[in-house]
Amino acid sequence: MMSISEIRKMTKQSLKGNWGLAIGGMVLAYVILGAVSMINFIPFLGTIGYYIFAGPFMIGVTWFFLAITRQEKPDIGYLFSGFKTFGRNLLAAVLVFIFTFLWSLLFLIPGIIKSFSYSQTFMILRDDPNISPLDAITESRHRMNGHKGRLFGLILSYIWVFFIPAIIMMVLAIIAAATTAIFEYGYDASYSYDYYASSTDMSPVFLLVFILGYFLMLAIMFGLAIWIYPQVLVSCAVFYDDLYASTGTFSDDMDTTDYTTTIPEDDTSFGAIPPVDSTPPEEPEAPHFENKTWGADSMVNPESPVTSPESEAEPEQPTQQNDTISEAVRPSEPADSEETTEQKNENEPK
Repeated sequence: MMSISEIRKMTKQSLKGNWGLAIGGMVLAYVILGAVSMINFIPFLGTIGYYIFAGPFMIGVTWFFLAITRQEKPDIGYLFSGFKTFGRNLLAAVLVFIFTFLWSLLFLIPGIIKSFSYSQTFMILRDDPNISPLDAITESRHRMNGHKGRLFGLILSYIWVFFIPAIIMMVLAIIAAATTAIFEYGYDASYSYDYYASSTDMSPVFLLVFILGYFLMLAIMFGLAIWIYPQVLVSCAVFYDDLYASTGTFSDDMDTTDYTTTIPEDDTSFGAIPPVDSTPPEEPEAPHFENKTWGADSMVNPESPVTSPESEAEPEQPTQQNDTISEAVRPSEPADSEETTEQKNENEPK
């Protein structure tokens, strides 16, 4: 994953030979938005109409600078590419605005953090035409997990120069206000009225200096914006490509090895999925039987008994066993059967 300095170097390489296209596209985009914003004077309907246009249009501007980053040489008309899938892009812009606004209601900082979480949504919509707006927001949020501070540092590395003219304008405003108060309301009882009446009023001079300095700082900030803002947009596109190469996508063809998490075997929480053991379980050994009888003595222990040499030499005496059932489970016969057997033996001829 590239560092901030490496992303800045890649941004300069992407803009080499494309400065005119980037500056022209940015200026034209904001001129169009400024012209369309005039309909905001129409109560309610004008505001709705502006956001219906601005949402897909800003997505097209994002795609325009992403194409410049990838050296695709887009034309100016590509700024309006967001209107090709108007419904999907409008829904994505509305959802991003609503989610960011709701988080901003807590405090300003959560809204800023969530704006960085949703920053990759519009570029994901370009690379995956089949993804839904809500899934694109979810994927952006997952991709930016742990990278929001890096994107904030990247943007801050460009826009910090705007603080210099802004601070100068604040100092000029303070000086103008202070000098005006001194010359208009600085009457002291130690001086006579004739002294103040004869002194030169310098407040118009300081006011003129303030106005000139103010417009000078505005011109400097406008020049910085033309030079810096295209770099910010292109660097965000470079950041997106670098983030895509590092984290991949959550579609079906994604290598999910980077996102698998190990869950303890004893985790019984709701939704926990136990890890799958790739080795098949060993099958239990089937029991062995010495013969087909069902007696208790018919089961053979797994370990074969050790026989002595004397027992091997002696022939094994046959034992009388019932073929169907053993003595252990044979039912007891009645006593009358013994008497009938003895009578049969006496009646037999000798």
